[in-house]
Amino acid sequence: MCVDLINGKTQVYGIIGNPVEKSFSPILQNTIAEEFGKKVAYVPFKVDKGCVKTAVDGGRALGIRGFNVTVPHKVEVMESLCSIDAAAEKIGAVNTLKLTDNGYVGYNTDIIGLKKCFESRNIEIKNNTVVLIGAGGAANSAAILAGEEGASKLVIVNRTLEKAEKLADRVRKYYPITVEVKGYESIMDIENPQIVIQTTSVGMGNDIDGTPIKNADFFDNVKIVVDIIYTPWETKLMKDAAEHGAVTVNGFDMLFYQGLASFEIWHDMKADLKDAERLKKKLTDYYIGR
Repeated sequence: MCVDLINGKTQVYGIIGNPVEKSFSPILQNTIAEEFGKKVAYVPFKVDKGCVKTAVDGGRALGIRGFNVTVPHKVEVMESLCSIDAAAEKIGAVNTLKLTDNGYVGYNTDIIGLKKCFESRNIEIKNNTVVLIGAGGAANSAAILAGEEGASKLVIVNRTLEKAEKLADRVRKYYPITVEVKGYESIMDIENPQIVIQTTSVGMGNDIDGTPIKNADFFDNVKIVVDIIYTPWETKLMKDAAEHGAVTVNGFDMLFYQGLASFEIWHDMKADLKDAERLKKKLTDYYIGR
């Protein structure tokens, strides 16, 4: 019976952000938990700006075992944690919290999810020019990944140059790679772009026909485009890139792998590769078929 699924032994996990009403994470995490036989319940919590510390303190008081953190709280939440993983500290953003005796520890699994997008397609970032569209929370992980994987150059394209410069300085602090900052009006001036990572909301919601790159000739020499959007399944940016011969990846792979990495942190386990791929296919088929 369904009533047997929730009882005093059930461990509670969740996602905090705003909005969270349409988040796929509850379906993803509860499916993963079921597959691995974990008695948990994962639920969304809408948390307004300015209420993050209250939410984190309340979660600890209630014994909520862990959280995912989504926009707009990935940076603000860092002030409410007992400690932060070194990788998350470097990225400057947290998307996973794990409850300990001293409070919540913060991690960042976005970078793991993004890295898997390239590894699963045997495409290396090393010695390639990476063009990063956007400089918000999701862009932090992409920028650090470019440095970590040895990109020959990172070009950050953003509407607000000051914000892009701050992200560029973060990458330069840790990695000896060339980092440039450009506005959208200068995007066609980028020499030999090979990898594009799109981290803005352009192309989704009310802007479903939009694209941050207006001239599709930009993609002539691009190998791969990763767009972190997964609704719609294929953005206009991806369509334009595919027509010019680029491999295109939407944000669902990143969502799955970062979610699985969070689950592994919470439960001190490592999923078998075959189990992971089977789960990804199951969830992908479900998502597309909704």
